[in-house]
Amino acid sequence: MKRTLFLTTVLVACSVFLFAQATTEKKPYQMYSTTLMKAKQGHEDQFEAAVKAHNTKYHPTGPHFARLSAITYGSGSDGWYIWGMGPTTYTQLDGQPQGNKAHDDDWSNTVDPHVESYGEANIWRLQEDLSYTPPNYMPDKIDVWSIDLKMGERYRFAELMKKWKKLWDEKKYSWSLRVFYNELWNADGPDATIVYSFSKYADFDDDTKWREDYEAMYGVGSWDQFWKEWRECVVSVDEHIREFVK
Repeated sequence: MKRTLFLTTVLVACSVFLFAQATTEKKPYQMYSTTLMKAKQGHEDQFEAAVKAHNTKYHPTGPHFARLSAITYGSGSDGWYIWGMGPTTYTQLDGQPQGNKAHDDDWSNTVDPHVESYGEANIWRLQEDLSYTPPNYMPDKIDVWSIDLKMGERYRFAELMKKWKKLWDEKKYSWSLRVFYNELWNADGPDATIVYSFSKYADFDDDTKWREDYEAMYGVGSWDQFWKEWRECVVSVDEHIREFVK
């Protein structure tokens, strides 16, 4: 009896230890910070060159790697750029070069003279369980859906994205399905984004057979049902296309 009690106590202790260890381990994740900027009219070339030089000097690799993209079509295409940094984490944000005098002086002296205005800055966390990223992902162009979700309906949106992810995983499409959640509460702005990559505009002329592939996986009528459920959890979508500045 004593031996049985001893073994039971040991097993319970081991289970508690393993559970505690599992709950304290940090799950890795990818996060990106983005800032909207508008160049002064007629200063676009100088602005792009200055940001590229700054990124090369202070954001070349690692968690503070930065790229500049121009919004070429859709919402924000009236002159806005997006400066993005990552993939990073909250802990790594504490080590970013912002706040370093040399870094800040370089931006102030070389980039800022060409900036008309700065817009919102946001933090976006990649939802890897809902996303598909092609190998060697470093796109030149992306199609971005900024999505305002109905209050309390994120779980339904996630279930829809899981269905898409399953399709992307099977078909191995050449374009991405990268789902991000806004880390900050936003009363009027986007709660989620979906990022689709593409290499050239002619890609939009290709017949992707997206609906056909979806219904082959989920059954006849499932495509229309998907969009019915989408409308039940999504308030609105703003779409834009970005081209990364080389």
